[in-house]
Amino acid sequence: MNFLILRAVKRYAQYCAVARALDLVGERWTLLVVRSLLMGPQRYTDLRDALPGIATDLLTARLRTLEEAGYVRRRQLPRPAAVGVYELTEAGWQLGPVVLALARLGVARLGAPAAEDDVNADALVLLLRASFRGEQGAEPGPSYQLELDGEPYAVAVHPGWVETRRGAAPDPAFTLRTSARTLAEILSGELPAKAAMADGRLEHDGRAGAFAEFLATFSFPDAPAR
Repeated sequence: MNFLILRAVKRYAQYCAVARALDLVGERWTLLVVRSLLMGPQRYTDLRDALPGIATDLLTARLRTLEEAGYVRRRQLPRPAAVGVYELTEAGWQLGPVVLALARLGVARLGAPAAEDDVNADALVLLLRASFRGEQGAEPGPSYQLELDGEPYAVAVHPGWVETRRGAAPDPAFTLRTSARTLAEILSGELPAKAAMADGRLEHDGRAGAFAEFLATFSFPDAPAR
Protein backbone atom coordinates (compact mmCIF):
# COMPACT_ATOMS: atom_id res chain seq x y z
CA MET A 1 0.00 0.00 0.00
CA ASN A 2 1.35 3.41 -0.97
CA PHE A 3 2.12 5.28 2.27
CA LEU A 4 1.95 8.59 0.39
CA ILE A 5 -1.78 8.04 -0.10
CA LEU A 6 -2.34 7.75 3.62
CA ARG A 7 -0.45 10.98 4.26
CA ALA A 8 -2.57 12.85 1.69
CA VAL A 9 -5.77 12.48 3.74
CA LYS A 10 -6.70 12.64 7.40
CA ARG A 11 -5.84 9.37 9.12
CA TYR A 12 -7.42 7.66 12.08
CA ALA A 13 -3.91 6.59 13.19
CA GLN A 14 -5.19 3.30 14.59
CA TYR A 15 -3.76 -0.15 14.03
CA CYS A 16 -7.10 -1.45 12.82
CA ALA A 17 -8.11 -2.90 9.46
CA VAL A 18 -11.41 -0.98 9.49
CA ALA A 19 -9.61 2.30 10.23
CA ARG A 20 -7.03 1.61 7.51
CA ALA A 21 -9.78 0.95 4.95
CA LEU A 22 -11.55 4.16 5.97
CA ASP A 23 -8.26 6.04 5.58
CA LEU A 24 -8.61 5.19 1.87
CA VAL A 25 -12.34 5.18 1.15
CA GLY A 26 -13.95 6.92 4.11
CA GLU A 27 -13.66 10.47 2.78
CA ARG A 28 -16.89 12.19 1.69
CA TRP A 29 -17.97 11.31 -1.89
CA THR A 30 -15.47 8.46 -2.31
CA LEU A 31 -17.93 5.58 -2.00
CA LEU A 32 -20.45 7.46 -4.16
CA VAL A 33 -17.81 7.55 -6.90
CA VAL A 34 -17.44 3.79 -6.45
CA ARG A 35 -21.24 3.42 -6.54
CA SER A 36 -21.35 5.11 -9.94
CA LEU A 37 -18.56 2.92 -11.31
CA LEU A 38 -20.37 -0.25 -10.21
CA MET A 39 -22.68 0.33 -13.19
CA GLY A 40 -19.72 0.28 -15.57
CA PRO A 41 -17.02 2.58 -16.96
CA GLN A 42 -17.75 6.30 -16.79
CA ARG A 43 -16.33 9.41 -18.35
CA TYR A 44 -15.29 12.20 -15.99
CA THR A 45 -18.31 14.23 -17.14
CA ASP A 46 -20.62 11.26 -16.45
CA LEU A 47 -19.30 11.04 -12.89
CA ARG A 48 -19.67 14.77 -12.36
CA ASP A 49 -23.28 14.64 -13.59
CA ALA A 50 -24.02 11.65 -11.33
CA LEU A 51 -22.67 13.51 -8.29
CA PRO A 52 -24.39 16.90 -8.25
CA GLY A 53 -22.86 19.17 -5.65
CA ILE A 54 -19.32 17.82 -5.86
CA ALA A 55 -16.65 20.37 -6.81
CA THR A 56 -14.58 19.44 -9.86
CA ASP A 57 -11.30 19.64 -7.93
CA LEU A 58 -12.73 17.40 -5.21
CA LEU A 59 -13.90 14.81 -7.76
CA THR A 60 -10.43 14.88 -9.31
CA ALA A 61 -8.86 14.36 -5.88
CA ARG A 62 -11.15 11.45 -5.02
CA LEU A 63 -10.43 9.76 -8.35
CA ARG A 64 -6.70 10.26 -7.85
CA THR A 65 -6.86 8.67 -4.39
CA LEU A 66 -8.79 5.68 -5.76
CA GLU A 67 -6.32 5.34 -8.64
CA GLU A 68 -3.30 5.46 -6.37
CA ALA A 69 -4.91 2.89 -4.07
CA GLY A 70 -5.36 0.57 -7.06
CA TYR A 71 -9.17 0.60 -6.98
CA VAL A 72 -9.76 2.65 -10.14
CA ARG A 73 -7.95 2.96 -13.45
CA ARG A 74 -8.26 5.19 -16.50
CA ARG A 75 -8.67 3.61 -19.91
CA GLN A 76 -9.08 4.91 -23.44
CA LEU A 77 -12.05 3.41 -25.26
CA PRO A 78 -11.33 2.17 -28.80
CA ARG A 79 -12.61 3.97 -31.87
CA PRO A 80 -15.14 5.20 -32.79
CA ALA A 81 -15.71 6.32 -29.17
CA ALA A 82 -12.05 7.21 -28.50
CA VAL A 83 -12.78 8.78 -25.12
CA GLY A 84 -11.17 8.26 -21.74
CA VAL A 85 -13.15 6.51 -19.00
CA TYR A 86 -12.68 5.53 -15.38
CA GLU A 87 -13.41 1.96 -14.32
CA LEU A 88 -13.02 -0.26 -11.27
CA THR A 89 -10.05 -2.59 -11.10
CA GLU A 90 -10.30 -6.13 -9.74
CA ALA A 91 -9.47 -4.72 -6.31
CA GLY A 92 -12.04 -1.98 -6.80
CA TRP A 93 -14.81 -4.48 -7.45
CA GLN A 94 -14.20 -5.80 -3.92
CA LEU A 95 -15.76 -2.55 -2.71
CA GLY A 96 -19.04 -3.56 -4.36
CA PRO A 97 -20.34 -5.63 -1.41
CA VAL A 98 -19.45 -2.75 0.93
CA VAL A 99 -21.50 -0.28 -1.11
CA LEU A 100 -24.42 -2.70 -1.42
CA ALA A 101 -24.37 -3.44 2.32
CA LEU A 102 -24.67 0.30 2.95
CA ALA A 103 -27.50 0.45 0.39
CA ARG A 104 -29.37 -2.32 2.24
CA LEU A 105 -29.07 -0.33 5.45
CA GLY A 106 -30.16 2.87 3.74
CA VAL A 107 -33.09 1.56 1.71
CA ALA A 108 -35.11 0.86 4.86
CA ARG A 109 -34.91 4.58 5.70
CA LEU A 110 -34.97 6.00 2.19
CA GLY A 111 -38.65 6.82 1.74
CA ALA A 112 -39.84 8.82 -1.25
CA PRO A 113 -37.52 11.29 -3.00
CA ALA A 114 -37.83 14.87 -1.78
CA ALA A 115 -38.44 17.63 -4.30
CA GLU A 116 -34.83 18.80 -4.01
CA ASP A 117 -33.30 15.30 -4.30
CA ASP A 118 -31.45 14.38 -7.48
CA VAL A 119 -32.73 11.00 -8.70
CA ASN A 120 -30.03 9.41 -10.84
CA ALA A 121 -31.08 6.49 -13.05
CA ASP A 122 -27.81 4.58 -12.57
CA ALA A 123 -28.03 4.89 -8.79
CA LEU A 124 -31.69 3.85 -8.76
CA VAL A 125 -31.08 0.76 -10.90
CA LEU A 126 -28.13 -0.21 -8.71
CA LEU A 127 -30.42 0.18 -5.68
CA LEU A 128 -32.59 -2.64 -7.05
CA ARG A 129 -29.78 -5.00 -6.00
CA ALA A 130 -30.33 -3.87 -2.41
CA SER A 131 -34.15 -3.82 -2.41
CA PHE A 132 -34.37 -7.25 -4.13
CA ARG A 133 -36.56 -9.67 -2.20
CA GLY A 134 -36.28 -12.78 -4.36
CA GLU A 135 -36.47 -16.37 -3.23
CA GLN A 136 -33.45 -18.66 -3.09
CA GLY A 137 -34.74 -20.69 -6.02
CA ALA A 138 -32.95 -23.24 -8.16
CA GLU A 139 -33.72 -21.67 -11.54
CA PRO A 140 -33.01 -18.23 -12.96
CA GLY A 141 -35.98 -15.87 -12.89
CA PRO A 142 -37.22 -13.33 -15.41
CA SER A 143 -35.38 -10.40 -16.93
CA TYR A 144 -36.84 -6.91 -17.26
CA GLN A 145 -36.13 -4.00 -19.57
CA LEU A 146 -36.20 -0.53 -18.05
CA GLU A 147 -36.11 2.67 -20.11
CA LEU A 148 -35.40 5.43 -17.59
CA ASP A 149 -35.11 8.99 -18.85
CA GLY A 150 -34.51 7.49 -22.29
CA GLU A 151 -31.61 5.26 -21.16
CA PRO A 152 -31.87 1.43 -21.35
CA TYR A 153 -31.19 -0.81 -18.36
CA ALA A 154 -31.39 -4.59 -17.98
CA VAL A 155 -32.48 -6.31 -14.77
CA ALA A 156 -31.96 -10.09 -14.58
CA VAL A 157 -33.13 -12.16 -11.62
CA HIS A 158 -30.94 -15.09 -10.57
CA PRO A 159 -31.38 -17.56 -7.70
CA GLY A 160 -30.93 -15.41 -4.61
CA TRP A 161 -29.50 -12.34 -6.35
CA VAL A 162 -30.17 -9.85 -9.13
CA GLU A 163 -27.96 -8.43 -11.88
CA THR A 164 -28.42 -4.86 -13.10
CA ARG A 165 -26.54 -3.18 -15.94
CA ARG A 166 -26.91 -0.66 -18.73
CA GLY A 167 -28.17 -1.96 -22.05
CA ALA A 168 -30.74 -4.35 -23.46
CA ALA A 169 -32.23 -7.30 -21.58
CA PRO A 170 -32.54 -10.60 -23.48
CA ASP A 171 -36.16 -11.73 -23.84
CA PRO A 172 -37.53 -9.41 -21.11
CA ALA A 173 -40.77 -10.27 -19.32
CA PHE A 174 -41.78 -6.64 -19.77
CA THR A 175 -40.45 -3.26 -20.85
CA LEU A 176 -41.06 -0.24 -18.65
CA ARG A 177 -40.69 3.37 -19.80
CA THR A 178 -40.68 6.19 -17.29
CA SER A 179 -38.41 8.64 -15.48
CA ALA A 180 -36.08 7.65 -12.68
CA ARG A 181 -37.98 9.92 -10.29
CA THR A 182 -41.35 8.38 -11.16
CA LEU A 183 -40.01 4.86 -10.66
CA ALA A 184 -38.49 5.88 -7.31
CA GLU A 185 -41.84 7.31 -6.22
CA ILE A 186 -43.59 4.07 -7.20
CA LEU A 187 -41.05 1.77 -5.53
CA SER A 188 -41.17 3.83 -2.33
CA GLY A 189 -44.97 3.65 -2.24
CA GLU A 190 -45.41 7.40 -2.66
CA LEU A 191 -47.07 7.12 -6.08
CA PRO A 192 -49.58 4.45 -7.12
CA ALA A 193 -48.46 2.77 -10.34
CA LYS A 194 -52.01 3.02 -11.73
CA ALA A 195 -51.97 6.78 -11.26
CA ALA A 196 -48.63 7.06 -13.07
CA MET A 197 -50.01 5.01 -15.97
CA ALA A 198 -53.21 7.01 -16.09
CA ASP A 199 -51.44 10.35 -16.46
CA GLY A 200 -48.86 9.02 -18.94
CA ARG A 201 -45.81 9.15 -16.69
CA LEU A 202 -45.34 5.38 -16.96
CA GLU A 203 -45.81 2.93 -19.83
CA HIS A 204 -45.14 -0.81 -19.86
CA ASP A 205 -45.85 -3.78 -22.03
CA GLY A 206 -45.09 -7.49 -21.86
CA ARG A 207 -46.25 -10.59 -20.06
CA ALA A 208 -49.43 -10.23 -18.02
CA GLY A 209 -48.64 -9.85 -14.33
CA ALA A 210 -44.93 -9.17 -14.90
CA PHE A 211 -45.11 -5.56 -13.72
CA ALA A 212 -46.89 -6.52 -10.49
CA GLU A 213 -44.26 -9.24 -10.01
CA PHE A 214 -41.49 -6.66 -10.50
CA LEU A 215 -43.02 -4.33 -7.90
CA ALA A 216 -43.43 -7.15 -5.40
CA THR A 217 -39.79 -8.10 -5.87
CA PHE A 218 -38.17 -4.66 -5.82
CA SER A 219 -40.41 -2.24 -3.88
CA PHE A 220 -38.62 -0.70 -0.94
CA PRO A 221 -39.20 -2.15 2.54
CA ASP A 222 -42.47 -1.04 4.14
CA ALA A 223 -43.66 0.45 0.85
CA PRO A 224 -47.42 -0.15 0.63
CA ALA A 225 -48.82 -2.15 -2.29
CA ARG A 226 -50.15 0.49 -4.71
